[in-house]
Amino acid sequence: MGDDNSITILKEILNWTRAASFRSVKSLLQEALPDHKSRKAFQMLDGTKSLDQVRVACKLSPNVIGALAQKCVSMGLMELREDKKRIRLFNLDDFDLNTPTDETSGRAK
Repeated sequence: MGDDNSITILKEILNWTRAASFRSVKSLLQEALPDHKSRKAFQMLDGTKSLDQVRVACKLSPNVIGALAQKCVSMGLMELREDKKRIRLFNLDDFDLNTPTDETSGRAK
């Protein structure tokens, strides 16, 4: 019974923390990801793709993608896993920051 009560309390704390942190997380994301390319790269780093795959897809240099990933890890927006993959901790769609692209022109709408 104690475990069920603890889980309920932890879920409630999580919900309050999410609500209280929304604006500060959105500000951090906007600061770390000022343009469409960096946001696209961030969104792609979901743990399923390597930095090199994201770099090629976003047309970024190895130095730029590495610096972006390191900055996001340092800011607490991504985590570095034991297998050296970086994974984003937030979905940009949740913050209305994921700029849709026009597939025919490749430009942001």
